[in-house]
Amino acid sequence: MSGFDVKETMDQIHISEKMQEEIIMNIQGRMESGSRGTWNFRRMATAAAAFVLAAGVVSFPVRAVVSSVVKERMESVPEEEMKGLNDMVQSQQDVLADGFSRTYSDSEKERSKALWQAYKNGTFPEKVIAQVDSAEDAPEGTLCYIRATGVFNLPAKEMTDEEMLQIIDFQHKMSYAVAHGPQAQAAAAESQGKEARLEKAVQDANGISRDEAVEIAKKQLVADLGDKADGLELMTYNDGTPGVSLLDASDYSEAAFERESKAGVIYEVGFGNPDTHATYGYIIDAVDGSILYTYK
Repeated sequence: MSGFDVKETMDQIHISEKMQEEIIMNIQGRMESGSRGTWNFRRMATAAAAFVLAAGVVSFPVRAVVSSVVKERMESVPEEEMKGLNDMVQSQQDVLADGFSRTYSDSEKERSKALWQAYKNGTFPEKVIAQVDSAEDAPEGTLCYIRATGVFNLPAKEMTDEEMLQIIDFQHKMSYAVAHGPQAQAAAAESQGKEARLEKAVQDANGISRDEAVEIAKKQLVADLGDKADGLELMTYNDGTPGVSLLDASDYSEAAFERESKAGVIYEVGFGNPDTHATYGYIIDAVDGSILYTYK
């Protein structure tokens, strides 16, 4: 994915479940180490949730982005509570919080990875995380979430699995709340409007269809990789339709395309190996079908 920055990558949403987990753990690690700035969880959750809702997530075949048990849990949370969480996250957009009051220990980091997977499989905390309005209200030595600063106040001692699950549960709820909030809905509407404009631009220029773009990409994949292409499958949207993204070429002006796009509209066609999570894909001109960029 060289040549594309984080914003552009999130715009395209051609990421596998494994990649999503790695991004989450990367953000989690930065939070645990006290990193500040744009990798703040609330900012990433807002952006990621909005784009996921707008475009649908492109993933490897038969790979679910959110497990059914987690989805069921999120849907069981009262609407008013979710609205309150979204309002809280939106109010924190300009807060450069540290994320966690201390760094995770090596043991906690390892257990955190395992507990994220366990959570997806239905291992939930027995209680919800305590919340306080300000740092002054945080009981010493007790896990809680500080609403004003967005910081998880961690006990000095090694956390239990229950405490870590409470954190994971709360992070899922915040992300879900943002994804279903009015801000994300507005982003979805804007994205749909943009895609309609791009579709018209392709039609006006007598361009190629999504299916034609896929066939061009498949032929090039075999030419590039030979027998190795057999292990790669076309990424798909969650509803099973081919995950071919129609994009505005001007949004990617810094990418090292081999040639300029006709009419400024491009297709992105991605392939992935469900077992190794290896990826390979193409940026294809939506008018003449020429390949502008290859990524892996």
